[in-house]
Amino acid sequence: MSKKDLKYISSRLVQRKSAKAFKEGAKKAMEINGYVVIAHDGWVVKKYQDGTIVKLKQISHGSEHLKVVLD
Repeated sequence: MSKKDLKYISSRLVQRKSAKAFKEGAKKAMEINGYVVIAHDGWVVKKYQDGTIVKLKQISHGSEHLKVVLD
């Protein structure tokens, strides 16, 4: 197997595992705190267990197409 193939496999694995870890962390934070702070529809919001969303701050213009990259 080439280094390119190994890099792809490991990158894909890291992406899958990190997504799972973030979901589990958000679920635990929701259980412990009763809310999580997330980005939603162009805003940083506090989302409560009952589904209530409180807008905290609007995300600055030009950031709609940015994606989070973890190193």
